[in-house]
Amino acid sequence: MKRILLAAAMTAMISLLAACGAQKNDLDTGWALVKQGNCAQAQVYLDNTIAQPDSAMDLAYAYFVKGKCAENASDYEAAYQNYYAAKIVACYVVATETHVNMDTYARSDYCQRILPAKLEELSAKIDDPAKIEHIEGTVNGILRAEYLKRFDRKLK
Repeated sequence: MKRILLAAAMTAMISLLAACGAQKNDLDTGWALVKQGNCAQAQVYLDNTIAQPDSAMDLAYAYFVKGKCAENASDYEAAYQNYYAAKIVACYVVATETHVNMDTYARSDYCQRILPAKLEELSAKIDDPAKIEHIEGTVNGILRAEYLKRFDRKLK
């Protein structure tokens, strides 16, 4: 009888662990849709990730994927806005990382090389320094406001 109960318990635990591993979050779902070429449907999932990210890097990646979708749609201002937000968040993560590993180096490459190059490429397509300055100010305000809202929730 004990063996049957142990076997049943082990089967239940294995099933629960498998179910946990199979769960996808909004970022995973959005990225899967983008890989299928469905940026329009992915936006909802990416926006949900931005609204409630599991981590700062999830936030950065959701902005990056939204930037890629906007760039593919030739919406260069939206692409710039999202890539700029991804850069700000990724650079923040790199600057505050306490445990340096291979991920830190990859994030640093995005922060210092890949995203700045993408922003430079897009700024040539926008070709209006005032629009770029406005986009950057808007993003800085959004990120600051989101940070303050999260901080305010922790105080309550």
